[in-house]
Amino acid sequence: MPNAFTITAINDATESENRMHSDDVAARYGFKGALVSGVNVFGYMTQPLVAQFGAQWLSNTGFDVRFLLPAYEGDQVSVNSASAITPEHKDLPDRIETRAFNQAGTTLATLASWPLDLSDHPRAYAMRKQAQQEAAIYAHDKRPLLTWDVIQLEKAAPTWLWTPSAEDNARHVAAQRDTAACYFGPEALIHPYFLLDTCNRALMRLYILPAWIHVGTVGSMLRAIKINEEIAVDCQPTDRWEHKGHQFIRLYITMFSGNDLVFEADHTAIFKIAQK
Repeated sequence: MPNAFTITAINDATESENRMHSDDVAARYGFKGALVSGVNVFGYMTQPLVAQFGAQWLSNTGFDVRFLLPAYEGDQVSVNSASAITPEHKDLPDRIETRAFNQAGTTLATLASWPLDLSDHPRAYAMRKQAQQEAAIYAHDKRPLLTWDVIQLEKAAPTWLWTPSAEDNARHVAAQRDTAACYFGPEALIHPYFLLDTCNRALMRLYILPAWIHVGTVGSMLRAIKINEEIAVDCQPTDRWEHKGHQFIRLYITMFSGNDLVFEADHTAIFKIAQK
């Protein structure tokens, strides 16, 4: 299994629209400082997996990442992995359980990953059809402030044509201090940090969010995405709920290259944080 991995967490600026990555706003909600983004921590957790299994881990892989507690600037984030065959996952013999924890030994996040089974993904193609037929034209300056009442469940957002540039990918790779060869060169693959950061940006394209927290993503990486590849990103809100004073939203997000589905995910965030 992958060797243990440790890195000093940094508060990268790719999510500059999220004010939870500033000290003063985070303190208002009871945190000791600015939060390092969950997608950054996810990137850390993938590094020993790619080191062990190579670029093949970025394709035909399902994953479930959950962020339990925040990482802060300067934390020593350690990652370790173990294979796990449990009664509830008998059909996933290659399931890998990965955990990120800080210098105090506190678990910050968990990541389960497994080989994907073949599937036709009818849900993804149905949303794409809805987006093509029903979604309005995107207008960034018309985004509403995200509140409970503005969420329209199962309504497809306008398709976002996203072309990940070499420069943007390099910036994410540099923030991760990742040296894996698959993220460099003219055929570079986009980093998993960049992939989930793009899911966050899909949420921010729909709404204005003054302060929010990404809490988890369940996704399928059907094929690794290359730099300069044109990707059609579709999404729709699929659920909203309240728990312990927090209000949550879940988005279903798909990414297509031409007619081929390359990624899909259920992406969950707290959009109204209970103040302490």
